[in-house]
Amino acid sequence: MYQLQDSVLLVKGIGANLQKNLAKEQIEQILDLLLFLPLRYEDRSSIKSIIEIKNLTTSETTLANSTENQKVKTNFVTTFAKLLKFNEYRKGRLLISRATIYDGTGQINCVWFNNKFLKNRMIVGQSFFFSGNLKDDTLMQATVEKVAEDAEGIHTGRLVPIYSQLADFKQGNLRRILAEIIGKLHQAGNFEQIFHDLHFPESIDKIIAARENLALEEIICLIQKSQQAKKEHQKKHAIFSLPTSIKQKHIDSSSSLPFTLTAAQNKAVEEIFNDLQETTPMNRLLVGDVGSGKTIVAAIPASTMVENGQNVCLIVPTKILAQQHFTNLSKIFKNISFCLINSDVKQELSSSTTSEGVFYIGTHSILNRLKKINPSLVIYDEQQRFGVKHRQLDEYLDKNQNQPHLLSMTATPIPRSLMLSIFSHLDLSYLDQMPNSRKMATTWFIPKSKEKKAIEWLAKELLGGNTTGERKQALIICPFINPSSYGATENVAAVKDSLELLKKELKTIYKKLNIKQDSQLEIDVLHSQLNKKQQAKVIENVYKQKIQILVSTPMVEVGVDLPNADIIVIQSAERFGLSSLHQLRGRVGRKGQESYCLLFSSANSDSQDRLQKFCQEKDGLKLAEIDLKNRGAGDILGYQQSGLNNLHFASWTNLEIINLAQKKLMTEPDYHSPLQDYLEKVNSQSTIQTATN
Repeated sequence: MYQLQDSVLLVKGIGANLQKNLAKEQIEQILDLLLFLPLRYEDRSSIKSIIEIKNLTTSETTLANSTENQKVKTNFVTTFAKLLKFNEYRKGRLLISRATIYDGTGQINCVWFNNKFLKNRMIVGQSFFFSGNLKDDTLMQATVEKVAEDAEGIHTGRLVPIYSQLADFKQGNLRRILAEIIGKLHQAGNFEQIFHDLHFPESIDKIIAARENLALEEIICLIQKSQQAKKEHQKKHAIFSLPTSIKQKHIDSSSSLPFTLTAAQNKAVEEIFNDLQETTPMNRLLVGDVGSGKTIVAAIPASTMVENGQNVCLIVPTKILAQQHFTNLSKIFKNISFCLINSDVKQELSSSTTSEGVFYIGTHSILNRLKKINPSLVIYDEQQRFGVKHRQLDEYLDKNQNQPHLLSMTATPIPRSLMLSIFSHLDLSYLDQMPNSRKMATTWFIPKSKEKKAIEWLAKELLGGNTTGERKQALIICPFINPSSYGATENVAAVKDSLELLKKELKTIYKKLNIKQDSQLEIDVLHSQLNKKQQAKVIENVYKQKIQILVSTPMVEVGVDLPNADIIVIQSAERFGLSSLHQLRGRVGRKGQESYCLLFSSANSDSQDRLQKFCQEKDGLKLAEIDLKNRGAGDILGYQQSGLNNLHFASWTNLEIINLAQKKLMTEPDYHSPLQDYLEKVNSQSTIQTATN
């Protein structure tokens, strides 16, 4: 009999060498192996002959859809047949593999794209299971598996799990090992049934229910961890607390700003000031949509701390953004000292304390200098862009001493109900208003047939200038820097190709409009393969309006402020989530000018419907909710499990499970989830690098 915490070495069929390879994949206990969940499932409940497949109608080959599983494989069939012939050839960068298979009733062709390992397995004369999509009497991208026999009933005649590659396991061997473990699992409570339904389900509904049980356990662990974090934080003492008399004076002084704060901004400023007066260090999250004015909300109380002789650190994810904040804030708050810090700055910081505070702005390189800076307030901008370790100030400060106040900012829209349920260790300030001068860009979906017309319209807009005599500017965003040679992504827009095509198209437009060379548009590119000096020069030229069209990767998404940009074109828009599209759309119209967002895509009708919804909806929170709902509670038949940041099993949109977790903890406050140690281990092994948007 096996228990969840037993070593995998105890399992029949796993020897010392295989154990060592599994350890490299962080699989050491039986629980780790059981939580190596299928990538997808193939419905082999009905193995059909080739003649039967050829006579099928579309409706007979379409798997049932459901709200929990919106993305399923259609026209999906399985047959057991012998390989008659196999060949492969290249068409440009595309590797095409073709096979003919036969089972006694007839033969059918199979096609694969860019599967360079396939030929090593395809032996003419041998029989295989072929499972794939049926299109024009051809099996497309079929899974190929050789199973000598299936006495266990786990490889055929049912919903069969398909796993990503793990150590040296073949698919069949991995299923046998898992069947061995699940059949002899001891004292695992309802987890015995959960793991059976995850790996050898009788129906899709069983899979969904099992995943929801794992999700429930994960949410319970998150809530417990949040509660514990709050208790630990309340034991700490702040380095400095603002005197009560100062708050109102500095809130009133916001009237001297070059713009008027919204009611939501004023409320958030007051909440932060209240926290800064407490002896317990602040731990607040400032959530605001793109362009809602988070930075100034954080800067007002931060400048007050500096005026009172305290050091403050504003940490941002990129050097470009650090430079922009340094430039903009030093113009607004002229009576305090600022210092820009990034990995290029070699200056030594004095560890001696003075009566004059400094507002330090920089990238995460500030963290290694925190002991010398000794800040009383640390602000993370775009906090989801930083790894977990970077957000744990204890790693960089003496945790036995008093701690700085901590303010995190994010443009990732998080529903209030989730904040109150799962992130109870954080106080929340929510900016749910946009500054009066700010207008969200008018957004259009451009069909493939009208892209050239759209580029011509863009060129005319930029050549015409605006009513104030300033030059208009545009951004063109591409997912890739270089063209992809991989079949599934070879049509995704890349910066280098887009630049050449744009120049070619503009040349035609200039000729048509009779535009002289000295009046033509200046174009440049921005991406991560440029060195830092080149990037800085490009950004500087954009600011000075020397560049009118900037072709870039999504690196401009991370809070880069390009105030004069009027138009953004997002190529291969189907590659982005709605929240990321919204973040990119927020890069234009930042001075309140009329702005436009154009979506280019050659995607299927489902993706086009999603993009049309994006064109109509301008609320970031609603878009985030639509995005998560579109992904579903988990992809049952072949898509990656979805979720925000580091969720492994749960979905932020499943409020029912969150409510169940809260109820369970109310009735069992000391409940210990069997997944707790596992989740802590996998979270400590991975650093969160990016947000859902």
